Amino acid sequence: MNLILSCGKFYTMDKDNPHAEAVAIKDGIIKAVVSDADILKLKTENTEIVELNGKAVVPGFNDSHFHMINTSGKITMVDLAGTGSIDELINRFKEFIKENNIAEGTVVIGSGWSQSFFKEKRDPTRYDLDKISDAHPIIAVRACYHICSLSSLALIHYGIDKDTAPQEGGEIVKDENGEPNGILCEHDAWKVYQSGDAFSIAELEERILIVVSHLSKMGITSVHSDDFSERAHYNSVYNAYVNLAKAGKLNVRVSQKCRSAKLDDYKKMLELPQVDESVAPYFKLNSVKIMADGGLGARTAYLKEDYHDDPGNRGMPLYTKEEFEAIVELAHEKDMPVAVHAIGDETIEWCMDAVKKAQRKSPKPNIRHGIIHCTVTDKKLLDDFKDNNIVAYVQPIFIDMGWDFISDRVGAEKSATIYAFKSLMDMGVKIPFGSDSPVETYNPFKNIYCAVTRKGLQGLPGSGFNPTEALSVHEAVYAYTTDGAYASYEEDVKGIIKPGMYADMAVLERDIFESEPERLKDTEVEMTIFDGKIVYKK
Repeated sequence: MNLILSCGKFYTMDKDNPHAEAVAIKDGIIKAVVSDADILKLKTENTEIVELNGKAVVPGFNDSHFHMINTSGKITMVDLAGTGSIDELINRFKEFIKENNIAEGTVVIGSGWSQSFFKEKRDPTRYDLDKISDAHPIIAVRACYHICSLSSLALIHYGIDKDTAPQEGGEIVKDENGEPNGILCEHDAWKVYQSGDAFSIAELEERILIVVSHLSKMGITSVHSDDFSERAHYNSVYNAYVNLAKAGKLNVRVSQKCRSAKLDDYKKMLELPQVDESVAPYFKLNSVKIMADGGLGARTAYLKEDYHDDPGNRGMPLYTKEEFEAIVELAHEKDMPVAVHAIGDETIEWCMDAVKKAQRKSPKPNIRHGIIHCTVTDKKLLDDFKDNNIVAYVQPIFIDMGWDFISDRVGAEKSATIYAFKSLMDMGVKIPFGSDSPVETYNPFKNIYCAVTRKGLQGLPGSGFNPTEALSVHEAVYAYTTDGAYASYEEDVKGIIKPGMYADMAVLERDIFESEPERLKDTEVEMTIFDGKIVYKK
């Protein structure tokens, strides 16, 4: 054996052997999950033994909705999370420019604001951002990334004026004089994000490794990442990951959600070869990602009925229904499951209809199509997840950002079935947890806290948001580990601590299964084991 972990409290997620004291590992694979009394029988001359002193151990966390390249970019952005007013946002930009001595003319980007937290209760405009600097183009990205605000210099920098036509599936908001007020929505916002020089393969490798080191500190050993449209050609992203995997540098297993824009682009992208056997344990193409609508906070998610607080607005689909169904059918025919960003109930229904149509044309009962976010639902849509074998990629941390405005957006009746994690799990639907980083923090314990307490990170609302949908800690960890493995067709090799599985585990500084719920979000990782090696130690 290469490594023995003893004197621990292993929460295995294995229904046949839920608890253990020790684990033996050889060549990156778990060989035994037993008691301390039995583990030393497996010791050999070269075995390293690590005593865990009663620490809790879980399978490595699997973030099922992640943006690796975008997360690397956020490290260099102004952090606007938690800003309580537009004035505070302005001051954070000013301080960042001063502290970092940003050269004149350099575009300065910040992300994480939400108008729901502003005392002004409105989006910042060019006229607000112009107060930051007359020498730097400024971009302020909303937490959801579906809206951004540009200063006047930034509008000039990106060639946007009153005569600029919006992108299909986008919007350039105008003021009363017909001039752009700086607010861009959906595809017009994404065009800005993807402007500038494309990253080279070497730059992509560097950015990936920066994020991987942060993930190891969180006990995250797998992610489902969406990187194919982040200022790099998908071939470059593909090659960067393959290079790192072959070099033994990729200390996280990456299932790539392949995103593009148009049907023809998807056809070209799906010509990429699957990786060889030496790379597959660390990087593989997993599904086709489709951005089908916007966000609830930004009022761009596509609803069946008007927004409760914005009559006449149902949000915006990013495709026609025919275009959307064509992409789903293409992926289905190529044996690639779709993973559709769908927040509004009308968009979720489109997903169900498209999957049913594809299955009727070419029955494939074992394909694992999925919907990301699955926010605005009703009883029929929840039943559809079960009836159509749809994976629900959910992000409990969204409760933190949305609990106080959801009812305003959709009304009390629809609000009652939002983030229905318990209902879905009880129906047998797989609900792999994710963060949508950099939209929200990738800290898994904050996600678990929101799932268990149904509260935001400040402890509100006091009674919890739809508290009947709360999960137990065990259910939350299962969703964060085992369900994530299922979604990438890897439930036979990871997500459970048992013999034959990859040796990916997180040792926790406190036992979250016995912790007070309010302390869950403050938990830290003592040690992370990936591929049988200790890759992080506090």
